[in-house]
Amino acid sequence: MMTSHGAAVPARTVRRRLVPAGLAVLCLVIASVPAAARVSLETAAGLSVTIHEPDDIAAGMLVTAGGTTWLRHPTAGEVALETESHPWQTLVPADPAVVAAALSSVTGLQTDLAVDVFLLPGLPAGVLGSFARRDAIFLAPGLGPQAAETVAWLVTHELGHVLCWAAVDGRPERWAAYRELRGLDPAAVDAELPHAERHREIIAEDFRALFGGPLATRAGTIENPDLPRPDAVAGLRELLAGYVADPPRAAPPTPVIVASRAYPNPSRGLTTVELMVGDATKAAAAAPVLEIYDVRGRLVQRRLDGRLASGRLQVTWDGTDQSGRRVPDGIYLYRIVGGEGVGQGRILMVRR
Repeated sequence: MMTSHGAAVPARTVRRRLVPAGLAVLCLVIASVPAAARVSLETAAGLSVTIHEPDDIAAGMLVTAGGTTWLRHPTAGEVALETESHPWQTLVPADPAVVAAALSSVTGLQTDLAVDVFLLPGLPAGVLGSFARRDAIFLAPGLGPQAAETVAWLVTHELGHVLCWAAVDGRPERWAAYRELRGLDPAAVDAELPHAERHREIIAEDFRALFGGPLATRAGTIENPDLPRPDAVAGLRELLAGYVADPPRAAPPTPVIVASRAYPNPSRGLTTVELMVGDATKAAAAAPVLEIYDVRGRLVQRRLDGRLASGRLQVTWDGTDQSGRRVPDGIYLYRIVGGEGVGQGRILMVRR
């Protein structure tokens, strides 16, 4: 069972049957407490899921700074929430039971992956919709109750992004094989394509359509109707299931969250991110890695050219993406890892 995040609380454990036994839910436990609510489950597909309900988020993850309310989580990072144009009291977060049922009904693949799902109490600023970042899914609330089919589609699609991050990203040979099988242009740049034509969206839809449960696939369609349905592409199901089932490479020890900062911030183009380190010997032997993400969790830039100065690991970002193009103004999230420490924060890019 996946351990819940946050401080221990005297939980009253309640077992609920959310879906028919045929959907192969192995374990479902809901911890019901006055100030926090979260659902933890293990699925037959090997997913270890923690669903953070709005009460859980409000109890210990919301921080207001500079007039903005942020969700901050030690591993999932931070998300700015829009509270002015859409007051929270008019929004309806996704139903945790429907989310749990949709993830529990994923079938046809086997993995070993821990996923955090956040049922946001407010709309994510700049995105105003659901998105995934690494192994975390952020589900935006609706302006009213959302149909179970819609919620199942959304969370399973975002799970497709998480599976892509875990099994395809960082392995160019896998992306190449997928694009060839799917008939996608290997030279295309996602940022320049319409949303439904982006390769990351297509692979997320393929995961949903091929492995999603009855609610997530009830419509029988995919986001891009100009593409062949994934079940009509010979070998696609086996390819993606094989990617996910491939044992993960040995993971390094979990880094410790330590202090970091970016300066200048706001930036007009050139920013240095530094990580405070306690052991200069270990830090000197480490290769610092800086990753920059946009607010939707998409990787913008990865830098490896760090240096050690005055007990700090420093990596500079020049405000460009991996293709060398200047990024638009806005908020970007950084994650810097060096030695046994990891730091996270945000950078405001303002060139005007």
